[in-house]
Amino acid sequence: MTAEAPLDWETFLAWLELLLASRGGQLLRVKGLLNVAGWGKPIVIHGVQHAFHPPATLAAWPDADHRTRLVFIVNGIEARVIED
Repeated sequence: MTAEAPLDWETFLAWLELLLASRGGQLLRVKGLLNVAGWGKPIVIHGVQHAFHPPATLAAWPDADHRTRLVFIVNGIEARVIED
């Protein structure tokens, strides 16, 4: 999943918490590089089911692509459920 525009941090956290509450057992792994509005540097997230490491800030973007990139490894969740 990618997003062109920078994310609002609070909105992203609310979305992720809702997804974890409703489908956490089916989220085998989530990882991503986030472009968060107002932060200027990329944020890395990583989680397995309900357990997430604290977000980490990288010193710089690894390349010229500053889009948010999220990868989901799931069991029985259709892509549209996550996207919606």
